[in-house]
Parts: sequence; C-alpha cells; structure tokens
Amino acid sequence: MENKKAPKKIQVEKQIYWGNNSKQMTWADIKHLELQDNDVTHSGWVDDDNFDYHGYWHNEITRMVEETDQQFEKRIAKIKQDDIWAKERRRESYLRLKEEFENGKVS
Repeated sequence: MENKKAPKKIQVEKQIYWGNNSKQMTWADIKHLELQDNDVTHSGWVDDDNFDYHGYWHNEITRMVEETDQQFEKRIAKIKQDDIWAKERRRESYLRLKEEFENGKVS
C-alpha cells in the first residue's frame, strides 16, 4: 500500500525563452525552439525610465516540467525547516500565554 503522506514531485515552471527587447517577440526569435502545446508565452511592455523609449518589451516562454531531484530535495528540506520553525513559534506563543494567564495579567 502506498504511503499517501510521502512527498511527491510536483510540476514547476521552467523558463525556455527570455528576452528584453525594443520590439515584441516574433516567430524569427523563437522558431529554433521545440515548442509544446502547453507552453505559455508572455510578451508585454514594461515601463522603465532607465531604458530608451522609457521601457522595453519583456518576452518569455515558460513550460511546466517535473521538478528535478535537486529541486525536490530542496523543497522537502524547506518544508521540514518551516515545520520546525512553526512548531517553535507555537511553543513560544504557548509559553507567553501560559505565563500571562498564570500570573493573572489578563484584563
């Protein structure tokens, strides 16, 4: 029987094309890529006074892929660390409340 609580790999966003240009993305910019049906294209104007014409075109294509073993291990380690920190914060809150109520400081 499979352990339902065992962590599993998830889908993560992978950037397969990126470019900040003075023009919108064209087919010539991306025709060398092997695009897939579920790839997501983003192209939009970003206002920025530090660039010519006070902005630039942000062009990006992303794809959802299964996380790598390294990403998986990093995510699981972060979850475990967050659980430890959350437990410690709850413990600290409990001790503060316990002291407050035992010493009659509640108004």
